[in-house]
Amino acid sequence: MKIRVITSVIALAVFIAVLLAPPIVFTIALAGVILVMLYECYSATKANVPMKIVGFFSAIIIMLMIYLNNNMDNNQYYSIPFTLNLLVALMLTIFASMILVVKEHGKKSYKDILANGFLTLYITLSVGCIWLMKERFGTAQMLLIFICAWSTDTFAYFSGKLFGKHKLIPNVSPNKTVEGAIGGVIGAMVISVAYLFVVKEVMNLDILTWSNVYVQGAVTGLIGGAFSQVGDLVASSIKRDTGIKDFGWIFPGHGGFMDRFDSVIFIAPIIYGITFLIPVLLLGLSL
Repeated sequence: MKIRVITSVIALAVFIAVLLAPPIVFTIALAGVILVMLYECYSATKANVPMKIVGFFSAIIIMLMIYLNNNMDNNQYYSIPFTLNLLVALMLTIFASMILVVKEHGKKSYKDILANGFLTLYITLSVGCIWLMKERFGTAQMLLIFICAWSTDTFAYFSGKLFGKHKLIPNVSPNKTVEGAIGGVIGAMVISVAYLFVVKEVMNLDILTWSNVYVQGAVTGLIGGAFSQVGDLVASSIKRDTGIKDFGWIFPGHGGFMDRFDSVIFIAPIIYGITFLIPVLLLGLSL
């Protein structure tokens, strides 16, 4: 426990330092995180050298496409050029994996190769949504992704310890309980509302994309808290299937980046989406 606490404090200090540094530092840091997470997953799934090369190259292409298109006017996020450029990058990743199926026939199963390509897309696009969240809505709004995921994890842990009686999915994660899962969602809702309230009312930052701080916080916490636990279960399932305890070792007591951010990357696209999609839908319904 002592090692876990020390690691958490150091990691948090580094995280804050990156946020306070010039924006390019955050961009480079996220790119590095993507590559490390891919390496951890490739190692867990025992990907061979050609699979790793294709995976890393595909991730770099997608990252560059997202970064370069961000230099356009904000309205271009909804434009055909941005969509087509990103679609081309995604299709290149898929085609590269398909070609690899032929090249590695007899050496690696097509299931392993295509799974490797899927993990590449999943990790790269999910972490990319964290970066887009910061660029489009600001640092305070982007932090909601981390706050929602980590508050869910914390409340689920203590709720499970105090009230846990019914196993959630024992064949995937034997220690998780239904009571813990419910406590995690409630905790995420409370913390999300409190965070948005403090940022808006105390710090006087206008970060709301919805009209009501309580509604936005509650809905974000509800959806983020529920799917955050799904992300954790997904990572647990992969670890059980591959026979490993942790994806990495970079965080003593916690494991690797995938172990620490499995929930974060799962809800990043979801929170990024609901942050602007729901207000747009509500506006459309009111017209």
